[in-house]
Amino acid sequence: MVYWIAQILFRIYFLIYHRISIRGMKELREFLVSRGNSPVILVANHESYLDPPAIGMVFPNPLRFIAWDGLFKFRPFAALLGALGAVPVNQQNKNSGASLLRDVMNFIKEGYSVLIFPEGERTPDGSLLPFEGGVSLIASKTGAPIVPIWIEGSFEAYPLFHRFPRPYRISVTFGPPITREDFPDEMPEKERRQAMLDSILGAMLKMRDAA
Repeated sequence: MVYWIAQILFRIYFLIYHRISIRGMKELREFLVSRGNSPVILVANHESYLDPPAIGMVFPNPLRFIAWDGLFKFRPFAALLGALGAVPVNQQNKNSGASLLRDVMNFIKEGYSVLIFPEGERTPDGSLLPFEGGVSLIASKTGAPIVPIWIEGSFEAYPLFHRFPRPYRISVTFGPPITREDFPDEMPEKERRQAMLDSILGAMLKMRDAA
Protein backbone atom coordinates (compact mmCIF):
# COMPACT_ATOMS: atom_id res chain seq x y z
CA MET A 1 0.00 0.00 0.00
CA VAL A 2 2.75 2.48 0.95
CA TYR A 3 4.59 1.61 -2.29
CA TRP A 4 1.58 2.59 -4.41
CA ILE A 5 0.99 5.77 -2.42
CA ALA A 6 4.61 6.80 -2.98
CA GLN A 7 4.27 6.12 -6.70
CA ILE A 8 1.12 8.24 -6.93
CA LEU A 9 2.66 11.17 -5.04
CA PHE A 10 5.78 11.14 -7.20
CA ARG A 11 3.66 10.90 -10.35
CA ILE A 12 1.70 13.98 -9.32
CA TYR A 13 4.93 15.88 -8.67
CA PHE A 14 6.61 14.86 -11.93
CA LEU A 15 3.50 15.39 -14.07
CA ILE A 16 2.81 18.86 -12.71
CA TYR A 17 6.29 20.22 -12.06
CA HIS A 18 8.32 18.48 -14.79
CA ARG A 19 5.61 17.55 -17.35
CA ILE A 20 7.26 14.14 -17.50
CA SER A 21 6.76 11.82 -20.47
CA ILE A 22 7.31 8.04 -20.41
CA ARG A 23 8.14 5.94 -23.47
CA GLY A 24 8.46 2.18 -23.89
CA MET A 25 6.50 1.19 -20.77
CA LYS A 26 3.85 -0.81 -22.64
CA GLU A 27 6.51 -2.98 -24.29
CA LEU A 28 8.37 -3.38 -20.99
CA ARG A 29 5.22 -4.51 -19.18
CA GLU A 30 4.60 -7.12 -21.86
CA PHE A 31 8.19 -8.37 -21.52
CA LEU A 32 7.92 -8.60 -17.72
CA VAL A 33 4.66 -10.55 -17.91
CA SER A 34 6.12 -12.91 -20.53
CA ARG A 35 8.88 -13.83 -18.08
CA GLY A 36 6.61 -14.25 -15.08
CA ASN A 37 7.62 -10.87 -13.63
CA SER A 38 11.04 -12.23 -12.69
CA PRO A 39 13.67 -9.63 -11.69
CA VAL A 40 15.34 -7.39 -14.24
CA ILE A 41 18.24 -4.95 -14.02
CA LEU A 42 17.21 -1.40 -14.89
CA VAL A 43 20.23 0.53 -16.17
CA ALA A 44 20.02 4.29 -16.69
CA ASN A 45 22.16 7.36 -17.25
CA HIS A 46 22.49 9.47 -14.11
CA GLU A 47 21.72 13.15 -14.52
CA SER A 48 20.38 14.11 -11.08
CA TYR A 49 18.79 13.01 -7.82
CA LEU A 50 15.46 13.03 -9.68
CA ASP A 51 16.39 9.93 -11.70
CA PRO A 52 15.50 7.16 -9.19
CA PRO A 53 11.99 8.41 -8.35
CA ALA A 54 11.32 9.26 -12.03
CA ILE A 55 11.91 5.58 -12.85
CA GLY A 56 10.51 4.06 -9.68
CA MET A 57 7.19 5.90 -9.95
CA VAL A 58 6.23 3.97 -13.11
CA PHE A 59 8.01 0.64 -12.74
CA PRO A 60 5.27 -1.93 -11.97
CA ASN A 61 7.23 -4.49 -9.91
CA PRO A 62 9.09 -4.40 -6.55
CA LEU A 63 12.33 -2.45 -6.97
CA ARG A 64 15.55 -1.85 -5.05
CA PHE A 65 18.26 0.74 -5.62
CA ILE A 66 21.22 2.10 -3.70
CA ALA A 67 20.94 5.76 -2.67
CA TRP A 68 23.33 8.13 -0.90
CA ASP A 69 22.22 8.57 2.70
CA GLY A 70 22.31 12.36 2.32
CA LEU A 71 19.01 12.08 0.45
CA PHE A 72 17.36 10.74 3.58
CA LYS A 73 17.88 13.84 5.72
CA PHE A 74 14.46 15.26 4.83
CA ARG A 75 12.12 12.76 6.45
CA PRO A 76 9.06 13.02 4.16
CA PHE A 77 11.24 12.60 1.07
CA ALA A 78 13.16 9.79 2.77
CA ALA A 79 9.91 7.96 3.51
CA LEU A 80 8.81 8.21 -0.12
CA LEU A 81 12.19 7.05 -1.42
CA GLY A 82 12.22 4.16 1.00
CA ALA A 83 8.73 3.14 -0.12
CA LEU A 84 9.97 3.02 -3.72
CA GLY A 85 12.80 0.68 -2.73
CA ALA A 86 15.74 2.98 -1.93
CA VAL A 87 18.40 1.50 0.34
CA PRO A 88 20.60 4.18 1.98
CA VAL A 89 24.38 3.82 2.08
CA ASN A 90 27.00 6.20 3.45
CA GLN A 91 30.00 7.36 1.46
CA GLN A 92 32.31 4.80 3.07
CA ASN A 93 30.08 1.89 2.08
CA LYS A 94 29.45 3.46 -1.30
CA ASN A 95 33.17 3.22 -2.02
CA SER A 96 33.18 -0.47 -1.11
CA GLY A 97 32.36 -1.84 -4.55
CA ALA A 98 32.47 -5.53 -3.64
CA SER A 99 30.01 -5.05 -0.77
CA LEU A 100 27.55 -3.14 -2.95
CA LEU A 101 27.74 -5.76 -5.70
CA ARG A 102 26.87 -8.48 -3.17
CA ASP A 103 23.96 -6.44 -1.87
CA VAL A 104 22.56 -5.89 -5.37
CA MET A 105 22.89 -9.55 -6.32
CA ASN A 106 21.13 -10.52 -3.09
CA PHE A 107 18.24 -8.20 -3.98
CA ILE A 108 17.84 -10.07 -7.28
CA LYS A 109 17.99 -13.45 -5.52
CA GLU A 110 15.22 -12.23 -3.20
CA GLY A 111 13.03 -11.48 -6.22
CA TYR A 112 13.51 -7.72 -6.56
CA SER A 113 14.36 -5.88 -9.73
CA VAL A 114 17.25 -3.44 -9.25
CA LEU A 115 18.09 0.00 -10.59
CA ILE A 116 21.74 0.68 -11.41
CA PHE A 117 23.55 3.76 -12.73
CA PRO A 118 26.66 2.40 -14.46
CA GLU A 119 28.36 5.81 -14.51
CA GLY A 120 28.71 5.46 -10.73
CA GLU A 121 27.89 9.11 -10.04
CA ARG A 122 25.81 12.02 -11.31
CA THR A 123 27.10 13.78 -14.38
CA PRO A 124 28.65 17.19 -13.59
CA ASP A 125 27.86 18.69 -16.99
CA GLY A 126 25.09 16.63 -18.60
CA SER A 127 27.42 14.40 -20.63
CA LEU A 128 27.48 10.62 -20.33
CA LEU A 129 30.35 9.42 -18.12
CA PRO A 130 32.36 6.20 -18.70
CA PHE A 131 30.65 3.04 -17.47
CA GLU A 132 31.86 0.94 -14.56
CA GLY A 133 31.77 -2.82 -15.04
CA GLY A 134 29.61 -3.82 -12.09
CA VAL A 135 26.34 -4.00 -14.01
CA SER A 136 27.68 -6.51 -16.53
CA LEU A 137 29.13 -8.63 -13.72
CA ILE A 138 25.75 -8.69 -11.95
CA ALA A 139 23.92 -9.55 -15.17
CA SER A 140 26.38 -12.30 -16.03
CA LYS A 141 26.25 -13.84 -12.55
CA THR A 142 22.48 -13.66 -12.03
CA GLY A 143 21.22 -14.09 -15.60
CA ALA A 144 18.73 -11.25 -15.06
CA PRO A 145 17.80 -9.32 -18.24
CA ILE A 146 19.05 -5.74 -18.58
CA VAL A 147 16.59 -2.95 -19.40
CA PRO A 148 18.44 0.13 -20.73
CA ILE A 149 16.86 3.50 -19.88
CA TRP A 150 17.56 7.00 -21.14
CA ILE A 151 16.61 10.02 -19.03
CA GLU A 152 16.46 13.42 -20.72
CA GLY A 153 16.06 16.80 -19.00
CA SER A 154 16.78 15.70 -15.46
CA PHE A 155 20.17 17.44 -15.49
CA GLU A 156 18.60 20.73 -16.55
CA ALA A 157 15.89 20.29 -13.92
CA TYR A 158 18.24 19.56 -11.04
CA PRO A 159 21.93 19.94 -11.92
CA LEU A 160 24.79 19.13 -9.60
CA PHE A 161 25.24 21.60 -6.71
CA HIS A 162 21.78 23.19 -7.14
CA ARG A 163 19.71 23.24 -4.00
CA PHE A 164 16.23 22.85 -5.47
CA PRO A 165 14.80 21.36 -8.69
CA ARG A 166 13.62 23.64 -11.48
CA PRO A 167 10.40 23.16 -13.53
CA TYR A 168 12.09 21.64 -16.57
CA ARG A 169 10.51 18.97 -18.80
CA ILE A 170 11.83 15.40 -18.23
CA SER A 171 11.43 12.31 -20.39
CA VAL A 172 12.17 8.68 -19.50
CA THR A 173 12.57 6.08 -22.26
CA PHE A 174 12.65 2.32 -21.56
CA GLY A 175 14.54 0.47 -24.28
CA PRO A 176 14.29 -3.15 -25.49
CA PRO A 177 15.66 -5.61 -22.90
CA ILE A 178 19.09 -7.17 -23.33
CA THR A 179 19.02 -10.82 -22.28
CA ARG A 180 21.63 -13.43 -21.46
CA GLU A 181 20.44 -15.32 -24.56
CA ASP A 182 21.74 -12.46 -26.72
CA PHE A 183 25.31 -13.62 -26.10
CA PRO A 184 26.75 -17.01 -27.18
CA ASP A 185 27.40 -19.54 -24.43
CA GLU A 186 30.90 -20.13 -25.76
CA MET A 187 31.82 -16.45 -25.39
CA PRO A 188 34.52 -15.98 -22.71
CA GLU A 189 33.28 -14.33 -19.52
CA LYS A 190 35.38 -11.18 -19.93
CA GLU A 191 34.25 -10.70 -23.52
CA ARG A 192 30.62 -11.30 -22.55
CA ARG A 193 30.72 -8.60 -19.90
CA GLN A 194 32.27 -6.11 -22.29
CA ALA A 195 29.71 -7.01 -24.96
CA MET A 196 26.94 -6.35 -22.42
CA LEU A 197 28.37 -2.92 -21.60
CA ASP A 198 28.70 -2.12 -25.31
CA SER A 199 25.08 -3.17 -25.87
CA ILE A 200 23.86 -0.99 -23.00
CA LEU A 201 25.83 2.01 -24.24
CA GLY A 202 24.63 1.49 -27.80
CA ALA A 203 21.00 1.29 -26.65
CA MET A 204 21.33 4.44 -24.54
CA LEU A 205 22.93 6.45 -27.35
CA LYS A 206 20.20 5.33 -29.74
CA MET A 207 17.50 6.48 -27.32
CA ARG A 208 19.36 9.74 -26.67
CA ASP A 209 19.58 10.53 -30.37
CA ALA A 210 15.87 9.74 -30.82
CA ALA A 211 14.78 11.88 -27.84
